Amino acid sequence: MKSNVKTIISLALIVTAALGSAAHAQNPKSTFTIVRSTQWGAENYNPFVPGDQHLLPTNSAIYESLFFVNSINGRVTPVLGTKYAWSKDNKTLTVTTRPNVKWTDGQAFSANDAAFSFNYLKANPALDTNGLWKGGLSAVKATNPSTLVFTFSAANTPMFQFIANTPIVPQHLWKDVKDPSTFANTKPVGTGPFVADSYSQQALRVLKNPNYWMPNQPYVDALVWVATSSNDAAQLKLLSGEADFGYVGISDPKAYAAKSKDASYWWPTNNINFLYFNTVKAPFNDVNFRKAVAAAIDTKEVAQKAYAGAVPAANPAAIFPGQQKQWLTAAAKPTFDVAAADKALTAAGYKKDSSGNRLGKDGKALPSFKILVGAGWTDFITMAQVIGNNLKKVGINTSIDQQAWGSYSGGLQTGSYDMGISWGWGNGSTPFYTFNAAFNPDFSAAVGKTAPSNLSRYTNPAITSALKTFRTTSDQATQQKAISTIVSTVMKDQPWVPLTDRVNFGLFNTSKFTGFPSAENPYNDSSPDDTNGARLLYLNVKPK
Repeated sequence: MKSNVKTIISLALIVTAALGSAAHAQNPKSTFTIVRSTQWGAENYNPFVPGDQHLLPTNSAIYESLFFVNSINGRVTPVLGTKYAWSKDNKTLTVTTRPNVKWTDGQAFSANDAAFSFNYLKANPALDTNGLWKGGLSAVKATNPSTLVFTFSAANTPMFQFIANTPIVPQHLWKDVKDPSTFANTKPVGTGPFVADSYSQQALRVLKNPNYWMPNQPYVDALVWVATSSNDAAQLKLLSGEADFGYVGISDPKAYAAKSKDASYWWPTNNINFLYFNTVKAPFNDVNFRKAVAAAIDTKEVAQKAYAGAVPAANPAAIFPGQQKQWLTAAAKPTFDVAAADKALTAAGYKKDSSGNRLGKDGKALPSFKILVGAGWTDFITMAQVIGNNLKKVGINTSIDQQAWGSYSGGLQTGSYDMGISWGWGNGSTPFYTFNAAFNPDFSAAVGKTAPSNLSRYTNPAITSALKTFRTTSDQATQQKAISTIVSTVMKDQPWVPLTDRVNFGLFNTSKFTGFPSAENPYNDSSPDDTNGARLLYLNVKPK
């Protein structure tokens, strides 16, 4: 017990030093500490730049969206929007905005700010990473201070989730920002429950917004983010009581919870972890090579070793359990078969040399392929180790390429990788969101350019057509048929390998606070600490 007290005191001193003189000017009575196993870069609170470029509190504590859509149950929580309705033809979405909300500089929020925010994305297409203005949206107008109208040229009801999550900024300040791609926004003005206070590369702090629109909330006076170098280091801070919450992908959450009476977790499934193939790079541009590699990977072993049985292997159709009953119309069986994979590689022109190593179609030795993972992410590192051992059995050599977040995400998005492990970069209440993010041509890009979410750079006309069918109808049978077309096409062309179900990795230390989300109280989906779903956590936790 004494060692824990020393550790907590030590961390407090480190955080105070890291936050600088501003920490001495404020004296919050309660501080909720978040640990993040990454490093962040320059001070930047611009909510429109990619997530690896702006700081963690930007979209979770400072800026707000119209609604929050819970990915595990589809529930919609009002935020700056209070209600919404689609027209009969699904081409008009009307949102009522919240009255009596003020920006942190004292000016009033209105529907005009929301309309400006969406039109700002239209004026700066590089910021429109969800493709709102490519998805049929044709106009956004505030018809009065509390009414916002979205007009679509073609019905696209799944777009609601992206509209709901878009951060809203103050028109009176952002109208003068001519180049948002370079705007660091170091003095952010938002409507959220906290305001920016202090920054360093070791710790970030935000303080309670005294004029927040929700009466008596938040219950805590400050949030502090502390950086660590790995998931293991983050777990130790949680166990010692140095941190209260962490979004940490450790291998065994049950073992974590068993180490302390104050340790708990909630890992609801809402996505899938994939091995992505870079399909524009040889030999991964060969469908036969990709299919053989997929057949050589034992996803059950991947799941068992990465998560100690706490998370199962993914369904090969890439539809996670909560959605299979409604959307998986035909059973999809794993293809794992080492002998078949070995024969398939040879039949596809990739013979072995005398040492059992694979050769390319040109007869030259294939290189050792890199598997890109996040630095210190123990679950992904373990997955890469298992995959490497599996592929070695069919003569393919690999190495693990650990990169910090910026290089990791940048490598996936610019197409500079061989294989990479990551989650589906789009998910929601139906499989449409996963497949649309992964295979919509609008979210791809030429090698060297940034692809918002089509990490494999794979597209197929049949999938593009099915995605269009899904979003332009509300008939469930038609939507099911579209999903079936996508599933069968993807499984035939194998641009990725679904490895394991992906959960939201909420780890908690409950020694100082109550009100964490759970299966019994799923007010969010155990959201990552830097997303708008985490805002609900920061609003609900209370000091004991």
